[in-house]
Amino acid sequence: MNLTPTDSRILLDGKTALVIVDMINGFLTEGVLASPRSASVLPETETLLHFFKMHHLPCVAFADCHEPDCIEFQTFPPHCIRGSSESRIAPSLEAIGGFVRIEKNSTNGFLTPEFQAFFTQHQELERIVVCGVCTDICVMQFCLTLKTYCNQQNRKLEILLPVNAVETYDAPGHDAEQMQAAALQIMAQAGIHLTSEMIYHD
Repeated sequence: MNLTPTDSRILLDGKTALVIVDMINGFLTEGVLASPRSASVLPETETLLHFFKMHHLPCVAFADCHEPDCIEFQTFPPHCIRGSSESRIAPSLEAIGGFVRIEKNSTNGFLTPEFQAFFTQHQELERIVVCGVCTDICVMQFCLTLKTYCNQQNRKLEILLPVNAVETYDAPGHDAEQMQAAALQIMAQAGIHLTSEMIYHD
């Protein structure tokens, strides 16, 4: 897949928002689903968030946050229990701030009433930049649902995905390289705009 960089200046049109997916302790540094691969995209996520905050652009950060008896635990091991440090946004991102934190009880943040309210309130948006983890689960589900929702509503929206700011985990039966490549291919075919990276200017 041949990808090219994107100039960050295109984001300064007043019609762009940032969505950060699950850059929380429970996927980065602690708990059964934490992964060094996921943590590796934290620096680029910090750069994106700093850029959006500096230019007063809207930002949303999803945080997995489950009750102890969550039905999702029939599929995934218990993780990111409400009130635990696992469900907290990464400290470096909290220190930057400038985002609306949205808790989610499933892998698909689009389904939260809070995001739907955010999206409805921001009718000016024509582009959403998405970053975070995991590429083949929460990131892909959010992007595909957002894309198909906009198609259904006949609402013009570009979903921009910097591939150096999304990652997935390695585990038995879950080969990270294979799953990452497959997810990116599926999203590209669905009309998600993949870019190799954002290029920033002084």
